Amino acid sequence: MEISATIIKEADVLGISVVMGMLILLVYDQIRIFRRLISHGVLWVGIEDMLFWIASALALFAMLYQENSGYIRGFVIGGVLVGMVIYNSFLSRFVVKGSVFLLKKILFIVSRPFAWIAHVFHRPLSFLRKTRKKVVRFLKKQLKKVWRTFKIGLCKR
Repeated sequence: MEISATIIKEADVLGISVVMGMLILLVYDQIRIFRRLISHGVLWVGIEDMLFWIASALALFAMLYQENSGYIRGFVIGGVLVGMVIYNSFLSRFVVKGSVFLLKKILFIVSRPFAWIAHVFHRPLSFLRKTRKKVVRFLKKQLKKVWRTFKIGLCKR
């Protein structure tokens, strides 16, 4: 018993749509990881989500156009949803938590030399800052004295 070429093509399209659903959520997980590393306001989250879903719709349309001549079929949308559910159920949690954990550790290790340098230069820089404040305060007082003298000289004329 042979399977027709049309059914094989539709099975390929279904498989591609399942993978497409998984890829869409994988990309969204990258956005979630970015949000956990750098806090975002509500406005930026909304903008990111809107851009993501527009890009996802365009990618899905491109896949439909290439694989199915642009026909929107129910099983393709179902395949995308199944791919999203499979990825979200089994992989998403590990990808996000693992990536955030590793990236935080890497950022910690990379930032250590800078923290050490900041610690070494903290005392001399704070001394310079205090000295600068004293000098600025002294110069302000002197400038006020000169200004007062100048105003008095103007008023006498």
